[in-house]
Amino acid sequence: MAENAYADWYVTGLQAIKSADEQGKEAAQAVTKDLSDPELRKIAEEGAAAAERHSETISRLLKDAGGQPGGMPNIIMEGIRAGTIQTMDAAKDPEVKDASGVAAAQISIHYYIAVYGTLASTAKHLGRDKDAAELKRMTDEMIAFDRRYTEISEARTNKRAS
Repeated sequence: MAENAYADWYVTGLQAIKSADEQGKEAAQAVTKDLSDPELRKIAEEGAAAAERHSETISRLLKDAGGQPGGMPNIIMEGIRAGTIQTMDAAKDPEVKDASGVAAAQISIHYYIAVYGTLASTAKHLGRDKDAAELKRMTDEMIAFDRRYTEISEARTNKRAS
């Protein structure tokens, strides 16, 4: 009985992150359009492409687990989206917008790292080893983006903003 509840919880988690993908697109667009640093813009565009691939993977995992996308609002990502837009709007100077964009991107990335990692662990415990491997790969990809953002913010963005 508990295994079915755990499997249902896994599907719910996939549905929630699928919903977050849709909400996150708006936040990513809000960040990317206001970035002035070309390297930062490149990272953001690569991140958007990765997010699209991740969304496709989540759709497949959701289908394989017997779930359907949609109907699951993600209030955590809604808060991240709203906060991203608010902080980008508050940053009037281009250099501060770049620093704000890095911060907003990293907040979103950290959420994805947590969710993908949790779902990978859950998939592993459900015997869904292929799902776990896919989710682990996505977690690692998000960690790599986080490092890139940290490097550029430490090397340039935060220095310029300050």
